[in-house]
Amino acid sequence: MKRILLTLIFLCGVHTIFGQDDFTMPTDADYPKLPASAARPADFIPSGWKIMSEAEGDLNGDKREDTVLVIKANNEKFLNKNEGLGEEVFDTNPRILAILFWENDKYKLALQSNTFIAMADSPTMSEPFQGVNITNGVLQFDFEIFMSAGGWGMSNQNYKFRYQNGDFVLIGADKTDVQRNSGEMETRSYNFSTGKVQIKKGNTSSDKNKVQWRTIRLKEKKTLSNFGKPFEWEVEKDYFL
Repeated sequence: MKRILLTLIFLCGVHTIFGQDDFTMPTDADYPKLPASAARPADFIPSGWKIMSEAEGDLNGDKREDTVLVIKANNEKFLNKNEGLGEEVFDTNPRILAILFWENDKYKLALQSNTFIAMADSPTMSEPFQGVNITNGVLQFDFEIFMSAGGWGMSNQNYKFRYQNGDFVLIGADKTDVQRNSGEMETRSYNFSTGKVQIKKGNTSSDKNKVQWRTIRLKEKKTLSNFGKPFEWEVEKDYFL
C-alpha cells in the first residue's frame, strides 16, 4: 500500500507539473465569522454564499433537531481560468462547516470550521467533499480523492464524530485505496473508541479479502476543533487520513 500512498501524494501535487500554479486561493480574510445565534439556519449563511450540503438530527442528546451546514462562497475572483489539464474553470471558493444546536427556540453556533471541508487543490481533481449525514447522533462526513490525470490511484474515506464533553470527538474512520489499473485495493476501518483497526486487502476482480486486526494508540484524541484538513493527518506511519 506504500505505492498507493505515494501515488496519491504525487496526484495531490500534479497541477505543478501539468498546469499553472498561480490560482487565486482563499486567505483567512475570505472567511466571515458566523453569528453566535439566529432564528433560522438560513440566517447563518453570509451574503454571497450558498449551501453545498445540509443535514438534520439530534447531535447533543437533547432530543431536538440540530442542523449541520456546509456552505460555499460564490465569488468570481475564485473562478480561475485554467490553461492546463482538467476543468477549464477551477473553482477555489472558500467553504465553511457550521454546526447549529437548537436551544431555547433559536439556533446556536456550536462550531465553525474553515478548514475541515476540503477543496480540490488541482483542476484535475474531482470535488473531494461528497456529503454529510447524521445517524443515531453520529455525524459523518464523506470524501474522495480522484484525479483525471497523473496516475491510477483513488481513495474514498469517511470520518465519524460524536458530541462528547463539549466537542465533536472522532470515534471512527474508514478509508479505501484503489489502484484503477491493477484493481489492488485496501480498506482500513478505524474504531478510535476501542483502539482497533481492521485492514482488509484484496482486488476489485475478486470477493476474497485478506483481513487482519491490530491495536492503534493515539497521542491525543482528534476532534473537529483540532483535526485541521482531511487527507493530511498521519494516523499511522506513512498512512494519512
